Amino acid sequence: MMTSLVLVLLAAAPKEGSYTFEGGSGSLVLGKGRFTIEVVGANAHLCQLSGEWKGERGVVNDDGERCEVTFAAAGDQVKVSGEGEACRSYCGARAYFDGTYLLPPKGCSGPEVKKTRADFKKLYDAKRFADAVATLTPLVQRCEAVIDRFDRAWIRNDLAIAQHHAGDDKSCLATLEGLADYRDAPPNEPVGFEPSYEELHTRLAKATRTNATRCGFTWPAPAKKDAR
Repeated sequence: MMTSLVLVLLAAAPKEGSYTFEGGSGSLVLGKGRFTIEVVGANAHLCQLSGEWKGERGVVNDDGERCEVTFAAAGDQVKVSGEGEACRSYCGARAYFDGTYLLPPKGCSGPEVKKTRADFKKLYDAKRFADAVATLTPLVQRCEAVIDRFDRAWIRNDLAIAQHHAGDDKSCLATLEGLADYRDAPPNEPVGFEPSYEELHTRLAKATRTNATRCGFTWPAPAKKDAR
């Protein structure tokens, strides 16, 4: 009973604002009486819904497809859940909007991330590699939960190669460890199994393998086949 009471006290109606889907793949905007949710799921499938909200409840009713949405806030997070089968009609087959939406930490909003990456590029192009590393590192340390997965991968690659040029291959390899699926993907094989993003996955895998090699990473030798 006490645990249930604590959970009720912690959850509350959310405040107006712009929130980011955990993992960076979407957004929740709570305005004055209206809300909008947009999420990009696997293979570029989408969720798009907009309606009225008040307190902890929201309603979407486009073309008679009534979807009721619950918003439960705790700190800087809003837990969103859709009620009823009609909510699925607002999403593609491989997308969903149920989950946790976060208020981006300071320095981690979309415009702030864009500016930081632009500042990094100027420093990198000027061969001020130590300064470039110091500029980009906070995005990896504090912002990855609200940055899109593909942007996260490019940011880690940018940081890794700057660390390499700054003479710190150990940190370069540690940064790329978060991209092990790309780093270790066999060349000339599909990565991610998402046709809509096949080219992007391929580019990321190639960049990650190249940067890992520059920083001294070596892949295990393939197991020898039994000669018998």
